[in-house]
Amino acid sequence: FDIETGLPSKPRVKANYTDIFSTVMRKLGDRDEKVVAITAAMTDGTGLKRFHNMFPGRFFDVGIAEEHAVTFAAGLAAAGLKPIFAVYSSFLQRAYDQIIHDVCMENLHVVFAIDRAGIVGADGETHQGVFDLSFLRHIPNMTVLSPKNGWELEAMLDYAVNVCKGPVAVRYPRGTASENFEMQRLPIEYGKAEWIAKGEDIAILAEGHMLDAAYGAVERLRAEGKNPSLVNIRFIRPLDGEILRAVAENCSHIFTVEDNVRDGGFGSAVLEFYSDHDIAANAKNLAFPDVYIEQGTQAQLFAKYGLDAEGIYQSIKKTLGE
Repeated sequence: FDIETGLPSKPRVKANYTDIFSTVMRKLGDRDEKVVAITAAMTDGTGLKRFHNMFPGRFFDVGIAEEHAVTFAAGLAAAGLKPIFAVYSSFLQRAYDQIIHDVCMENLHVVFAIDRAGIVGADGETHQGVFDLSFLRHIPNMTVLSPKNGWELEAMLDYAVNVCKGPVAVRYPRGTASENFEMQRLPIEYGKAEWIAKGEDIAILAEGHMLDAAYGAVERLRAEGKNPSLVNIRFIRPLDGEILRAVAENCSHIFTVEDNVRDGGFGSAVLEFYSDHDIAANAKNLAFPDVYIEQGTQAQLFAKYGLDAEGIYQSIKKTLGE
């Protein structure tokens, strides 16, 4: 710190999403003795160290056995406890069968706290968490949420543990938690999205932290005199049909943005909704292509695949023929 002023010489370190999860877990553990935490040999990486230290009798490390972690969570839920399985997105893939048969088919209240969802960056193609929306959203009884910032992650975790009754997944990315839209704290309501801006002709529906990049594109469009709508989708499953209908009625161009592969992801769900309800909508999905995403920083990869603010803006301009 500076001796003369007493101010820190380095900027304040902002909390990342894992830090926020760690704090929320401590609070949840304080308030409810039925809350238990499970990890698959990732106590530190998933942010469960504090919970482990404070509530050792309610913490379970099953080792590198994600399949067992999910089935074990199902057993705890069946016994009336509230298990939270904290796991990286790329590791949850190992337990796909157990998610379907042991949790969702039984409609048990297991909370999946999915860290490192989306692009993780330098860990490389084996760790990119770009498949979880696709392999979770089609499973009956599953609820899938994605927060736009740090506050919303905390609110969604509280909702998942204390309000939801069946299987629920909250997916959040690696890195510093967004502090944008902090003043917009609409309570979490089942299956309800959030209007960030109501406009006309163009609508952008963004998933989770992709809202920041989507908003950057909105600002570029506004500078040209356009007035796009922007929606924080919040729930990947179930989708907010009311907002999707309103967007289709008022906007001739709809763009979905997600930190996931295009195939079977959030954008696909939107297209399915419009098809199932015979709604004419001109929608384009902006997501990662059908490839394994290579190593690179998050910023580099979002830019390369057109999912940063500039890339989203350019995709919209191209679609508009401009």
